[in-house]
Amino acid sequence: MMKKISLFLVLCILLSCGALADFSDSSVEYDPDLGQYALQIAALCYSPSLQASMLKTGGYRQAGVYNMNRAADDDRHVAAYAVYEKTRDDGRSEVIIAIRGTGAGEWKLNMDLMPSGDYDLPYAENFALAAEDILNAQADLLSSLKDPVFLVTGHSRGAAVANILGARLTDEYGEDNVFAYTFATPRTVRGEYEVYDNIFNIINPADLVTYLPFPQWGFERYGTDITLPVDDPALEAAAEAAYAQRADQTGPFPASEGAVETVQQIIDAMASLSPDVASGYTVTHALAHPGEAQEGEPGLTSSEFMLALVDGNGSSLTGMNGSDSEQAAAVENDFTPLFAALSSSPDTARITMMHMPATYGAWMEAMTAGPQDDQAKEESDK
Repeated sequence: MMKKISLFLVLCILLSCGALADFSDSSVEYDPDLGQYALQIAALCYSPSLQASMLKTGGYRQAGVYNMNRAADDDRHVAAYAVYEKTRDDGRSEVIIAIRGTGAGEWKLNMDLMPSGDYDLPYAENFALAAEDILNAQADLLSSLKDPVFLVTGHSRGAAVANILGARLTDEYGEDNVFAYTFATPRTVRGEYEVYDNIFNIINPADLVTYLPFPQWGFERYGTDITLPVDDPALEAAAEAAYAQRADQTGPFPASEGAVETVQQIIDAMASLSPDVASGYTVTHALAHPGEAQEGEPGLTSSEFMLALVDGNGSSLTGMNGSDSEQAAAVENDFTPLFAALSSSPDTARITMMHMPATYGAWMEAMTAGPQDDQAKEESDK
């Protein structure tokens, strides 16, 4: 869900990198420095060679890059990712698994929540399949490691897969040996599930992606959510100042005022179309009137409608195109409340920017540092 990063931008990131990852501290205590480092790694998943250059400075070798170039007809539920490894001074293997966000042709896979058709599963099957694929593909490497310690990270689609992969690795190697930091993480699990204190999901509550699959369907995330304080005006000046210093900006700093409420309104309207997972994929809503479409009548399931709301690169809400969407918007139907929610916030660019790594990094820094100064706090309290 990000555009490729330019060479100049990556060089700036490399020059501005802070401390290397430190796996000597506790995996169950959130480490802001390790979080920023993991975010840098996740953001560079679109440029594996440049990501490798960054990690080479820490002594890591690139063990492999997988699924980066997906054929147009490739509908496998796998993720693009890279693996890095090094041997520490104490002889232990140190491994980084970095999972890419949505690439070309993968947004439809994000929407295909339960590809088996079993809509009662207690986990997001599409992301779980991608995590299992990584474990299977890396079985030989994993078996060759000496007393390994892992950092697992990803942003957006990659974060969902990393969230599940972090849990699976913890089951095998123990929480002391797995550090999992995920960003803009979709929801992955529901019902009763294991507690993983070593998985940290950094969440922007003004980021639409973090509400998918819907909380109304019972979905949550493995581990602990670290919620960015974007609704705290006392910290906005600090976040904007931190954003201005970042090399990975992809647009202007998104103002926070009203953003959380706007996104929640959109999510509520989306979820109202489908009270459960099955209805989201099996009920066809008529475009010409409220209610279900009759045989031969034009209509869309809510999952088809959501997919149509996203542009071809899966990078932002842009509004629908084509005759179906024009008909859906022109008359009252089941999609009308969602159109109203979207039209009440025409600034879709801001919603997109709330999802970007630079926004996450800026608010992570502001959360750690606190208000920029007393004057900024006084102004925010007025």
